Amino acid sequence: MPKQDYYQAGQLTDVAYLVLVSLATPKHGYLIMSAIEEMTHGEMKIGPASLYTTLKKLTDAGFICLLSDVHKKKTYKLTTKGYEALKVEIRKRERYANFGKMSLEGSPKSFYKK
Repeated sequence: MPKQDYYQAGQLTDVAYLVLVSLATPKHGYLIMSAIEEMTHGEMKIGPASLYTTLKKLTDAGFICLLSDVHKKKTYKLTTKGYEALKVEIRKRERYANFGKMSLEGSPKSFYKK
């Protein structure tokens, strides 16, 4: 059985999600890492190896593309597909956060309301 491509299936890791969020405006690698660290108030720090592996997977999935490659700085941007995937992911993560809040409030019946 072939390994599932989670990105193509619409399942993003936290790192991939944050990379897409950071690419609301085009950025090169170092700026992506800095933006993620800033957005998360230092809770998430991504090293170059993790970042560039994730960038490759997101590029292969068609969620981002290379905008320019000048002076060894590769600048990436969201594609339309990436923008749509990000919107879906945001809604999904909001639902999951609400499930957690409801669980803490002790109202499991409300999990299944749409």
